[in-house]
Amino acid sequence: MEDPAISTCASTMSGVARAKAASALRGILAIGCQPIDSDQERVAKEVFVVIGLGAALAGLAWAVMYAALGKPLSGSIPLVVSIVMGAVFLRFVSTKRLGRLPVPVLGLMIVLPMLLQLSLGGFVHGSAVVVWAFAAPLGALLLRPARETTIWLAAFFADLLIAALLDGTVAQQVRPLPAAAINALFALNIAGIGTLTFVGLIYFRSQRDVAEQRSQALLLNVLPEPIAMRLKRGEEPIADHHDEISVLFADLAGFTIRSAHETPAATVAVLNEVFSVFDRLVRRYGLEKIRTIGDSYMVAAGAPIARPDHVRAICDMALDLQREVARLNHANGWDLSFRVGINCGPAVAGIVGREKFHYDLWGDTVNIASRMESHGVPDRIQVTEEVYERMKNDFVFECRGPIEVKGKGPTVTYLLLRRASEHAMPADGVAISESRSSSRLSGQAT
Repeated sequence: MEDPAISTCASTMSGVARAKAASALRGILAIGCQPIDSDQERVAKEVFVVIGLGAALAGLAWAVMYAALGKPLSGSIPLVVSIVMGAVFLRFVSTKRLGRLPVPVLGLMIVLPMLLQLSLGGFVHGSAVVVWAFAAPLGALLLRPARETTIWLAAFFADLLIAALLDGTVAQQVRPLPAAAINALFALNIAGIGTLTFVGLIYFRSQRDVAEQRSQALLLNVLPEPIAMRLKRGEEPIADHHDEISVLFADLAGFTIRSAHETPAATVAVLNEVFSVFDRLVRRYGLEKIRTIGDSYMVAAGAPIARPDHVRAICDMALDLQREVARLNHANGWDLSFRVGINCGPAVAGIVGREKFHYDLWGDTVNIASRMESHGVPDRIQVTEEVYERMKNDFVFECRGPIEVKGKGPTVTYLLLRRASEHAMPADGVAISESRSSSRLSGQAT
């Protein structure tokens, strides 16, 4: 039985060896790269390294093989490939600039396979080695502007035409290789260019998949997934009426004045930390973040997908939001205060704009939710009577009384305090300053 210690040691050494090999390979591929290179430039340079080293080594191998088969003239042609590729590769490594260096390489890929085939006696005697010229348009797809690829493809077809026209002449003048060698080289050439084409297709497919994933991630970062799918299908315009949604606005009270006395980096760092916590709450409750504007945060429940518990979900998030802000204040020594406003009812939702578009909500429900926030009290969650009537059995509220709301006149509002199942003090022991909130409440009520 194998010693477990030896097995573990061998496994560790194998892992280390693989890591070193992978690191060495990455180093070789990046030999011509610079920190300032774009992703596209870096990929092109890495591909050029693979093509350059592969062509140089393959040229040497083929030169030796043809020399061994008694065809030194034919062997000199792939040797030229190795020499030229070596010179071009050294130039690339020294300058770390790709520029037009691939052009002579692609030119060699077009010309030399045809010359090699003619030197061997044509299509049959040369085992159709001219098919390797197809590597030129494949390489152009990776290394040159897209508009050039058709030129290289046309050059490949011209190659085939020339080889076909001269085939009868050279076939009569050149002593062929042994039949076994011809058959073996046929298989090698077909397998080689087939493998190269397949690898190229895999690369393009992987690049397409990566681009699609990035596009999808970017789209989902600004749009709800159902809306993004409809947009990708070409649906236009995207506009929906929702009979029932809930909307929450949260605004950082006094932050504009505070930010005037802080560095931009400090301001952004605070907002990023706070809003990242809010984002996690949105995901936790399956809500939809609509937007942030400055230090204001807007969330919806029940749009774009309807849900019967939209009011409860947004109230739960509001309470957790309040608790998280208190926790951040306690942990960082901050004194952040958020006004939060909630309303529920019908609204219209859709996509606005063609450039930098976004998903948005409109309607009286949204406007009143915004008023609940702007006429609210720091450290408190102000809700409309509609929210109170729906949730009064599940949450504890405090009637604020009629307040003057811009555009609505005297309006009865309530303050959401906690879940009905909770005690007055938050379970984690981080309490909001009741005296501070009470003083603000009395000072702002009308």
